[in-house]
This record gives sequence, C-alpha cells and structure tokens, in this order.
Amino acid sequence: MNPALERELMKLGLSEKEARVYLSALELGPHPVQDIARKASVNRATTYVMIEGLMQRGLMTSFERGKKRLFSVEPPDRLLSIVRVKERELQEQEREFSQVLPELRAILATSGERPRVRFFEGAEGLRAIREEILATDAKEMWSVMEPIRQHPVFSPQETQEYDRKLREKGIKGFLIHVGEHLGDDVHRQYAHWEFRHVPADRFPVKGEVTIFGNKIFAFTHGGKLLGAVIESEELAGTLRSIFKLAWQGATPPRTA
Repeated sequence: MNPALERELMKLGLSEKEARVYLSALELGPHPVQDIARKASVNRATTYVMIEGLMQRGLMTSFERGKKRLFSVEPPDRLLSIVRVKERELQEQEREFSQVLPELRAILATSGERPRVRFFEGAEGLRAIREEILATDAKEMWSVMEPIRQHPVFSPQETQEYDRKLREKGIKGFLIHVGEHLGDDVHRQYAHWEFRHVPADRFPVKGEVTIFGNKIFAFTHGGKLLGAVIESEELAGTLRSIFKLAWQGATPPRTA
C-alpha cells in the first residue's frame, strides 16, 4: 500500500479505510470482497460498507462472474469528478457569501471605529502581509525602511513579482529610505515610486512601516521575523500625516 497515495485520496474526502479499499481494489483488479478486505487489512463487513460508499461516489462497480460477485474500480480519472464537485460547491459558497458580505460590512461600520491589531511571525506571516496589501483598494503607499537591512525572506523574483502587481493595480509608492542614496538604476526600475533619503546614523531603522488605506503594516528585517497589522482609519491617517511631514524634511534623490 502506498501511504502517499492514501493521503492524497483522503484529501479528496475519502476516509482512511475507503482509501485503502480503493487502492487495494485498484491493484487487484476485479476480485471478491474477501480478497480486497485481506489486501486492505480491513475486516470483510467493513469492506462491504466502504465499497458501498465508493460505489455511491461512482468510483467502484460490481458484476457477476459465474456464482461470484466481483468488485472493481472505475478508471482513476473518475476521481476528478470529486474535485470538480468540490470546486462547484466552493464557487456556490463564494456566491452565497458575497451576497451577505455587504450586510456584514455595514454591521461593522455601525459598531464604531475601533483599532484591530493582528500579529504575524515567520516568513509566511510576512508574505501574508504582502498579500493583504495587494488585496486592499487604496492607491497610495507610504513606507519607510532601510533597504540594505531588508531580510532575505523575499527572493529577488518574489520582490519583482510583488512590485509588478503593485504597478498593475496602479498603486503609487512613496518611500523614505534610510541609508545611502539609491542609484539611478533603482529609480528607473521603480518609476512608479517616489523616493526621499535620510541618513542611517541619525535615523536608524531596522524594519519597515507602511501605511496603505486604513491599515498600518510593520515588520522587522532582522532577528526573529515579526509583523503586525493595525487597522484603523484614524491611526492610519495620523501616521500618514507624520510620514508626509517627514517626507518634506527628507532629502530628494540625487540625479546623475
């Protein structure tokens, strides 16, 4: 018995014993239930129940040969039907939920402004923050960071893909970068961003803070990877004003 195939079948919704009975019948070909039960290490009575369930899913059939009743599996391609049924169910759930989502948002809006804070850890947490940025509707992003300290959790390919998606959404970026002036090649590559510079010795930064819409995203670039999202119209607006004030005092980029 192949444990990896068992696990894949269980992901489709088959029970462990159903998966074992299915794989045993697949390997044996048309056989009586006692042979399938023996190979699957499942008692005969339970095997009958498992086969009945598999037949209801259209994954097994039975037929008479002489005086014996034999059971066999349908072509494995039938398993795709289970996947398609799940896809249709998910699409239907999404349609139904999209109808009630405006009402849920309206309830939240009438409950009064209260900051919502969430924390993330590790590389996947930081990736989740980026995905959340891409999912919001705002068209401006204000950030401060020291690029040289940026944690290698994001590969160059991931960073390029992330920036491409920002460009496609028409998002304008404003970055106060801490450290050395960025080269002309960076400005050309990120033409949809505007940059300002502050020296690292006077304004040390070991992480990144971004304001986007009504959310504040903050995460570290070194040591233990930590991130936080604060969702508040008032706090985001206040911090955005502070960023704009810092922007006026920062140095414009050097041009060649």
